[in-house]
Amino acid sequence: MSKRLSGLDATFLHLESPEMPMHVGALHIFELPKGFKGKFVAALRKHMAERLPLAPPLRRRLWMMPMNITNPVWVDAEPDMARHVVEHKLPASRARGRDDMAALEKLVGQLHVHLLDRRRPLWKFHVIEGLAAAANGHKRVAMYTQLHHAAVDGQAAVALANA
Repeated sequence: MSKRLSGLDATFLHLESPEMPMHVGALHIFELPKGFKGKFVAALRKHMAERLPLAPPLRRRLWMMPMNITNPVWVDAEPDMARHVVEHKLPASRARGRDDMAALEKLVGQLHVHLLDRRRPLWKFHVIEGLAAAANGHKRVAMYTQLHHAAVDGQAAVALANA
């Protein structure tokens, strides 16, 4: 199944450059439940795979028209969870706490400048390990999400959050 991009969504693609990425980024910090076992990235990949049927924008990719004669179309695609949900580790630090936030902000700044691969669905979730534990001793992880403006508008983002 294919659906042509709207003029506005195609504009987001045409305006994008390394100096001006057209994806939205959001940083989330999670405190894992007491006794959480396993790796958060593995649990997130499993959860996302189960929820994909409810999230059409995450299951489509661009198909460019020959010679860019018209706007690209969306075609069905099966995201590779290992490529779309990736793990990073903050560098080890002797002093945790404030240094965590500085290291986390630096890493997110480095990740944000990378454009999303147009051969794949236009989203990526970065799971970031290595944060200091919460005050109550629970493990914390961060997740930096990238969603392209052409793929997800405000209304679609709300629907994704609900899914």
